[in-house]
Amino acid sequence: MFQLYKKREFSDYINDTFQFFKITGKHYFKNYFTINGFFLLAAAVLMYFLFKVYFEFIFSNISGGVQNKSMFQDLFQNNAGTIAIIVIFGLFFFYFLSLLQFAFPVLYLKLYDDKKGANFETSDIIAELKKSALKLFKFTIGSIFIIFPIIMIVIFINILLCVILIGFPLLLITIPMIMSWIHLSFYHYLSSEDTFFGSISAGFGDLRQQFWPIVFSTLIIYIIIQIVNTIFTMIPYVFGMASFYTTLNDSQNVAADGLGFMSIMMTIIMVVSMIVSYILNNLILINQGTIYYSQRDYDENISEKSSIDMIGSDSE
Repeated sequence: MFQLYKKREFSDYINDTFQFFKITGKHYFKNYFTINGFFLLAAAVLMYFLFKVYFEFIFSNISGGVQNKSMFQDLFQNNAGTIAIIVIFGLFFFYFLSLLQFAFPVLYLKLYDDKKGANFETSDIIAELKKSALKLFKFTIGSIFIIFPIIMIVIFINILLCVILIGFPLLLITIPMIMSWIHLSFYHYLSSEDTFFGSISAGFGDLRQQFWPIVFSTLIIYIIIQIVNTIFTMIPYVFGMASFYTTLNDSQNVAADGLGFMSIMMTIIMVVSMIVSYILNNLILINQGTIYYSQRDYDENISEKSSIDMIGSDSE
């Protein structure tokens, strides 16, 4: 069983993130794909067609000029209502998918804590998701109107400071700091009875308590995610570029075939990148979970109390 409550330092936050998946990964991802699999597949199909149309429009302007551009403009003008409905549906769908992706790891760890291990089923996670639906909506609204404006101001100040170079190292601190603050606040809001403002205050308090270990462990996990995502997107890109140059050499209609293939290749890369990002998002959220439960242990000494209880039960 993975130990949630534990006093951790910098290296522990990174090591225990991977240790969690080593111990609980099979049960975690079984439930993850059971709940999220259909929605991820639907997202991949939707994004494929959206990006395909987008890149075909871009590359057709390059190869076909005014005629192709006029054709696409007529298509959008004649189907404006349908396109608007598709866009609105897409926005709501990806909003729901993003909420599901962010809520799943938090509620999984909550159940893992309540059940003292992975002694729960998919139905238990779904029940928690339904129970937390209103909280998820409230956190979104609060984030849009309260947290995000603060973030924009901080990022804007950092960008201004980039003019005198000090902003660049500050961004390496500011971005993981903001990410961790939001994630820890989210954990508090879904895993406790705290209000929204109480949660963002508690999240900031956790961050302040171990600022440097939390910020740098978050930064390293984020860098790992970006490296893995780059590897997954570079594989289709390399094979795609090789096939592209083969197409240029063999095809009689070089421009049309080559640019048509480029649009498909870029579409596949964007879809793969999106799906991999969603899956890798579990890594950063579990990492933040180790921070959240570690901070609770610092505040409440839960691991020490459990050890004392176990000694008492053994002596009996």
